[in-house]
Amino acid sequence: MTKKAAARPSGLTLNAAQVKRITQSLNALTGRARLMGAAGTQYGGRRDIYAVAGYPRTLVFDNFWSLYTRGDISGRIVDMQPQTTWRTPPQLVEVGAAAQERTTFVEAFTALAKRLGLWSRFERVDRLAGVGRYAALFIGVRGADDQSLRQEMSKIKGPDDVLYVSVFHEGDATIKEWDTDTSSPRFGLPKIYELNLSSGIPGFQAAKVMVHASRIIHVAEDCLRDDVFGRPKLERLVNRLMDLEKVAASTGEAYWQLGSRVLMAQVAEGAELPAKARADTLEQLEEIVHDLRRVFVGEELDLKWLESTPPNPKGCADLYFTLIAGAAGIPKRILFGSETGERASEQDQLTYLGTINERQERHAEPNIVRAFIDRLLGINGLPAVGSQGYALVWPTLIEASDKDQAETNKSRAEAARALTPLGEDPKELIQIDVKGNIQLMPMVNTPLDLAAERAQDAAEEADDAAETAAAAGDINPDDDPEDVGDVNA
Repeated sequence: MTKKAAARPSGLTLNAAQVKRITQSLNALTGRARLMGAAGTQYGGRRDIYAVAGYPRTLVFDNFWSLYTRGDISGRIVDMQPQTTWRTPPQLVEVGAAAQERTTFVEAFTALAKRLGLWSRFERVDRLAGVGRYAALFIGVRGADDQSLRQEMSKIKGPDDVLYVSVFHEGDATIKEWDTDTSSPRFGLPKIYELNLSSGIPGFQAAKVMVHASRIIHVAEDCLRDDVFGRPKLERLVNRLMDLEKVAASTGEAYWQLGSRVLMAQVAEGAELPAKARADTLEQLEEIVHDLRRVFVGEELDLKWLESTPPNPKGCADLYFTLIAGAAGIPKRILFGSETGERASEQDQLTYLGTINERQERHAEPNIVRAFIDRLLGINGLPAVGSQGYALVWPTLIEASDKDQAETNKSRAEAARALTPLGEDPKELIQIDVKGNIQLMPMVNTPLDLAAERAQDAAEEADDAAETAAAAGDINPDDDPEDVGDVNA
């Protein structure tokens, strides 16, 4: 009797490559879970600080979104730097164009930015990117439908075909497919996103569409292990924010309890209260506490309010303010406000604005503005730019005080005087701007250059003299000077 072949289980069949990718993903998740499980443990795991303090071990986007939308300090930490970054947008100029000239490229972008509200959307997507690991800027063009959105964005007729720009946070822009082609320049980057078009808007019909990455500007800040996922601004702050929440909540509860005070009715020694009298007494005491009664009637009772001392959380809260400001990278006086002197506040302002200036150049410009402009240039969404490209000029954030500017003017004047050759005017090396400040002129000739120039002039004069002598005595100017002297003799 022949044996029947075992029936194969029905379901999904995976090839070797798919099994390998799934195995690698599971190993990565297992390793990450093991690392998160070790956080907050001491003495070989016998002490678990996270469990005792109530800190969550696993954080997902919904945790950060809840903190951002409900947390006062959390929201300020996320919003503060992006709002300062985009407070005054940069100026777009075409390199090589005459000063104050508005080229076709610049005019087209200016009109597009005004029509679509680009600077506001750039600031919004920057804020949303700080809540989660990334955010998405969706470029909507004319003629796109649900099917074409899955395909790479093709060329359009011009800026008028760019209809809208929408922003999505990580929770509404899920990465559904990755580019796994090792020969592709986008290897390891998102290929298809799933966008939730409703984004939680009441009354808007829920709809999700698959969108090709060419229609998305992926915005992520502070990426480390890859170019896709940044670090949420609140990730390192969750524990400290929870600690501060405990301080604030317990302080409020303590003031509530102590503010209402405790009314004690002490029965006189040797006296006894019948059950009915005890019930009447409790009812009257509750009415007094709730301001429903101003008169108490009773026998053999001594009423008094218990003394209480309200807590002073200032020192504890200040500790957490310091820790949170340090982890957020924002000066404490800037983040929470300053009650100290003006000098310290000015120094903090300089430090903070220096950070913003660096953020404009290293994040806002390349990851958002240039990424958007270059994407449109590639699909004819903007007129072609000149061969020298374009530049973004960010406004000056740090203005020197009058005292600092005076010292700078003095130093520049002294430098000009030291660099001026003997007998010449130092004013030739400086110029005075419209604000009366001294600016050093670019030096075409340094003192060493001037010496070399004088030596060159002397050599040229000697050559001219030799040519003149040769013309008078029929001497070849290329002859050796000693030979020329012998002939003249």
